[in-house]
Amino acid sequence: MVMFREKTPRAPLALMTFGIVPFAVFAGLILYWRDQPIQMQNAGLWLTIYSAVILSFLGGVRWGVEIALRERPRWGELVPSIMGSLIGWGGVVWYFQTLHQEYVLAGMAGALLLHYFYDILSPELPHWYRKLRIWPTLGAIASLALGAALFGWA
Repeated sequence: MVMFREKTPRAPLALMTFGIVPFAVFAGLILYWRDQPIQMQNAGLWLTIYSAVILSFLGGVRWGVEIALRERPRWGELVPSIMGSLIGWGGVVWYFQTLHQEYVLAGMAGALLLHYFYDILSPELPHWYRKLRIWPTLGAIASLALGAALFGWA
């Protein structure tokens, strides 16, 4: 079956690689603006929103695989696939409700890490996809951790 080839196709490799860029840019802006609280808050919000978008996207991948493979998709796969969207949305709402944005950014990093483990443990996702996910996930988590640390020190 083509879905289970070993070599990573170029398009997903390029897109996942470029997908790390906003994480790094927004974390860099938090660092750059660490002495400008309003700008720092904006960069933290952008990082939170992008994390929510990526969590939603990752859930959509799982949803798509499930409905492509089965005439009757399983609740046990569909329900967890929407959790990233809900967690991401909750993170954005939480960002506006707290004075501790470092917790929001750390929570988003944790959600991305959990989604990574959820994906790599799935035998239904292509091997190349599961293997490819490590570097974008580490880049995202490192960016969120930097942002959280900077907010914690502010």
